[in-house]
Amino acid sequence: MTVPKRFDVLRFMGTLLKVFAWISLILSILSAIGIVLLPQLASFGDFFGTYASLIGGGASAMVAGLLVLLGGLLYFVLLYAMGELLLLQIAVEENTRLTAALLLKMHQDSQVEPQSSQYGGAFANEPAPYR
Repeated sequence: MTVPKRFDVLRFMGTLLKVFAWISLILSILSAIGIVLLPQLASFGDFFGTYASLIGGGASAMVAGLLVLLGGLLYFVLLYAMGELLLLQIAVEENTRLTAALLLKMHQDSQVEPQSSQYGGAFANEPAPYR
């Protein structure tokens, strides 16, 4: 027995949050690598040199890259958990509806059908005659 799918928008939002989580993880890894490599790129031109002077030398670039990576990991975990939480709540709702439908079906199946009373030729307050 299956139940119809409901809450399509919430399913979409849960999946979208999980996709955003992976995108933020990938961008944070690339940003951390870029921040660590930025001081080495300072020799390639004025554009990189301006931003490399904001970060500083090798050790501070490593710390900045690590902080960016940790922040990206935190965003990844939060976004992914929110997406999974939405999908979990939808699954619980579906399971509850399915359980309620099965219990109702079991209850209806267990009901004894009323038997038609056959007239035995006696009044209502008298016992039925023996046959």
